[in-house]
Amino acid sequence: MRLRAHIAAPVLAVLCGQAHAADVVGYSEAFDTLFRIDLSTHTAQEVGAAGYLNGTQRIADLEGLSFSPAGGLFAVSDALKVLVRIDPQSSHGSLVGPLNLAGESISQPLDLGMTFTCDGRLWLSATDGNFWQVDPSNGATTPVGKLGVKVTGLAAKGNQVYAAGSQGNNNLYLVDTSNAHTTLLGAYNSGVYITTASPAFDSAGNLFSILAYVPPEPGQTKIPPWSDLASLDLKTGTLTNTGNIVGPPDLQSEFYGDLKGLAIVPPACGGGGGGGVATDPTPGLSSLGKLLLMSLLAAVAGTRLRRRRRN
Repeated sequence: MRLRAHIAAPVLAVLCGQAHAADVVGYSEAFDTLFRIDLSTHTAQEVGAAGYLNGTQRIADLEGLSFSPAGGLFAVSDALKVLVRIDPQSSHGSLVGPLNLAGESISQPLDLGMTFTCDGRLWLSATDGNFWQVDPSNGATTPVGKLGVKVTGLAAKGNQVYAAGSQGNNNLYLVDTSNAHTTLLGAYNSGVYITTASPAFDSAGNLFSILAYVPPEPGQTKIPPWSDLASLDLKTGTLTNTGNIVGPPDLQSEFYGDLKGLAIVPPACGGGGGGGVATDPTPGLSSLGKLLLMSLLAAVAGTRLRRRRRN
């Protein structure tokens, strides 16, 4: 008994720490393909393609992934200018409705950013500065105003909306959703050209962002990495690039495009219901935690076997 206690004590201590440092999981889209991303290990697992609308229109150029407060996963197609709902288990996309962006060309790429606030309202941005409120039941948009800055991603903490700049505007902003006015929080302090920044909060209030580099800065000939993961400081705007996200082995032979949009599980607004992503209240274990647990079980089994032999 004493031996098992000596084995169990340090292992359980590590397991408790591992439970608090459980892997953070997010979803992102590359062109028309949904990926499940372990933000702790920077690994991306392909879920599948979103499919077609009416059997003919490919649901492509998906951006702005965001969980509703009820846990539903939504995205916008920059190619079709429609709001879609994504099944995170099958990757299937279903039409919610057309965005009807007055004054915008359906063929013009807008690098759309989107986020839900915890009061259930849905917000949409474009690189030309336009900012809309979206009806999540049918996709209808209501213009709010002009941001005045170039942003490619939105994220919400509670009912506050944050905007991530890119394409030469490496800054983080707070957005007033009543009039689209932006307040500069700070610069990334990074001279790297970022094509799109896709931010999202986890349930603890930490701000992450996926960084995409395709198409690269005009005049650049070097092929950039697939996509990177970063963290952002809300007080200073400082961006910390934590490294490349590793995709599937066949990434080079398939056309995925860069990762755009980021939605983190569990949703920051405490989703669950509404046909969205089920959230498990049990703390998860990282790979190290699982290995230590297996070691503990093996040690206990070995101790019992030796005792039986002596008896």
